[in-house]
Amino acid sequence: MLAITGTPGVGKTSVAQILKKRGYRVADLNTIAKYYGCLFEDDEFFEIDIETLSRVFNPREFEVDFVEGHLSHFLAEKCVVLRCRPDVLKKRMENRGWKEEKILENVEAEIIDYILIEALNICQEVHEIDTTFMNAEEVASIIEDVYKGRKKFPAGRIDWISTLGGRIDNFIR
Repeated sequence: MLAITGTPGVGKTSVAQILKKRGYRVADLNTIAKYYGCLFEDDEFFEIDIETLSRVFNPREFEVDFVEGHLSHFLAEKCVVLRCRPDVLKKRMENRGWKEEKILENVEAEIIDYILIEALNICQEVHEIDTTFMNAEEVASIIEDVYKGRKKFPAGRIDWISTLGGRIDNFIR
């Protein structure tokens, strides 16, 4: 099983839908969390008790090729972390009507590699893909190659602070 993880807005769900159309068994993290009684509805969002879920999750009950969600790396030994340049990510979230506070929180998480660092601490094998200027079909093909062991995309190659020339304040205001 390969986890597809990353900050909200990087393309996880779109890629997962394509992989499903290609015949792969794909589960979203919320479905798994609901099955185990670890999904709780907040005012606007769902919350997952990831600590409990990671303890009780049994991969044999969910025979899947991929699990998708921004916390899915807690359930797998191998994962792909999808990344997106913060300025592009911010625009995507604004276009979806996200509240400024949530946009700020997620753009900051992307800038500081939050999901990547978490995945590196949890998973045995971590791949990192910059989705900024790729469409979902291209990303799905890359993930397919990773899943089948044909390609590797080692973590640690993406550095948004250097890429953006230190102009982070433009994205967190």
